[in-house]
Order: sequence, then C-alpha cells, then structure tokens
Amino acid sequence: MFEISKVFEFSAAHSVHSQKLDSRWAGSSYPKCRRFPGHGHNYRLVVYLKSDSLNDSQMVTDFAHLKWLKDFVDDCFDHKLILGVDDPALEFFLEKIGLLENRTLKVPFGEADFVAVNSDYKLVMRKVSEMEFSQVRRFQFFTFNNYVRVEETALTDFYQRLIDGLAFFKGSPTSENLAQFFYKFVSKNVEPLGVKCSRVEIYETSTSCASYSE
Repeated sequence: MFEISKVFEFSAAHSVHSQKLDSRWAGSSYPKCRRFPGHGHNYRLVVYLKSDSLNDSQMVTDFAHLKWLKDFVDDCFDHKLILGVDDPALEFFLEKIGLLENRTLKVPFGEADFVAVNSDYKLVMRKVSEMEFSQVRRFQFFTFNNYVRVEETALTDFYQRLIDGLAFFKGSPTSENLAQFFYKFVSKNVEPLGVKCSRVEIYETSTSCASYSE
C-alpha cells in the first residue's frame, strides 16, 4: 500500500454552539467557544491518499491533481466565519442582520455565487439573490462568494463584507466534524483518479488535532 499526504492551510473562525464543559476537567464550565461572532484559528488540513499500486507516472497521484481542493478551501473556507445550520440561535441571528425573512435566506441589494456541497458530497454552484432556508439547510455545507451589489453605498458595502464572509456547516463546526466532512468530500471527488482517501486531519493549532477515517 502506498500513501501520500497533502497539507492545506486556511484561516477561519467558528462558533461551536454544541460546546459543553465539565468543570472537573476544564477548571470552568463556561463554554467560550460558543460565542458570537466566533473565534479564529489558523487551520491545517492534512489529506491522506492511498493506492495499492502506482499510476503511469509512478505516483499514487500527482499533487497537482488536488488543485480543485486547494481552490475550494481558499474560496469557501479561508477568511470565513463558519456557523452550524442546526445552531438554535442561527435563525434569530440571521434575522437580526437582515439575511433571513419569512423563512427565506436573502442576499440584500444584490446577488452572489452560491457554492454548496450536497448530500452526495458533490459541488453545487449558481447565482442567487434568495433561497428557501429549509432547502439550503439540507446541504452539507454552503457559502456565498463574489457578492455583486446593485449600487455603491455604505449599506451595500456592509452586506458585501458580511455575506462573502459567512459559511454554513451541517452540524456543529468542531474540528472532528470538519475532519469527517473533508474525508467524505475528498473521498467522493477523488474517485475518478483511482485513489482512495485514507484519512483526514484537522489542526486548530500546532498542538490540537482531530482526525477521521473509515
């Protein structure tokens, strides 16, 4: 068995709404990681690929064949605030900042690229100005990029900075769940290369890591 690994780095924030602490171990029961507007990490994503044999280039696969993954990480995770769509405070939060109205997720005063990962871990991309919130909650992950505003005002500048900076994750955006997401996402999308993803690691810091494999 041959195995290779590739590292991808990105800076992002997350609000871990599921956090609960046992004060007997942590010294405090106050879950700081639940706070809005989140807290940041310099993440390190390590993807491991394996194969029983080498290809015509005498490789598991060329690292250049993972450019699609680097582009996805750079466009959809880097410099984003990652929120869980099952966070009980999310709808209230989105309503307060003007992105949710009558169960509809809106892109105020413009449109943006909607980039999502569906239940089959395939990419979905299209231009949107609004979407039913019940529909988008079904995706494993979604975000918005390239907000185009209808006019140049301070308000549309605010929404450009806000909308392009949010990402939404199915489940709580813990490192464990992110590792599982990337494992399944990579596994599905490298199938045409004839290789398999053996595991994924997510480092929040240089000393804190979560991994997932099957």
